[in-house]
Amino acid sequence: MPDPVVKTMFQWTTDYAVGVRQIDEEHQRLFALAEQMHRAMLEGKGKAILEDLLARLVNYTCCHFSHEEQLMERIRYPGYRQHQQQHEDLRSRVRAMQDRSASGEVTMTIQVMQFLMEWLKRHTTGSDFLIGNFMKASGLSLVTN
Repeated sequence: MPDPVVKTMFQWTTDYAVGVRQIDEEHQRLFALAEQMHRAMLEGKGKAILEDLLARLVNYTCCHFSHEEQLMERIRYPGYRQHQQQHEDLRSRVRAMQDRSASGEVTMTIQVMQFLMEWLKRHTTGSDFLIGNFMKASGLSLVTN
């Protein structure tokens, strides 16, 4: 059981809100999945459980990135290519972490969690926030399908 004093590592707050309903809902789910993984680590869960949680987080992240990229194409977002490259860079890094973990070369450590947390928070409040700003400035609906 986790120590109740240990602070939640992945806590969604409105500070991370982009202002686009679909993106914000998906970000909340990403934060929740990442926190599940963090809690499993704190509880000393086994490698198989951590790898399963990481796979779920990666799969959901890829779906989210796909949704975001489709939205950016649809609204003709001018920063699309750079944003897409950031997504691809993370996909590549996480796949490499998964491969290293599966081969036993590296285990899920707090450093990996720290990297994921920093990337998610920085990307959400930086690059993703710009999508919401662009949509507002362009008079586009912030409710997407």
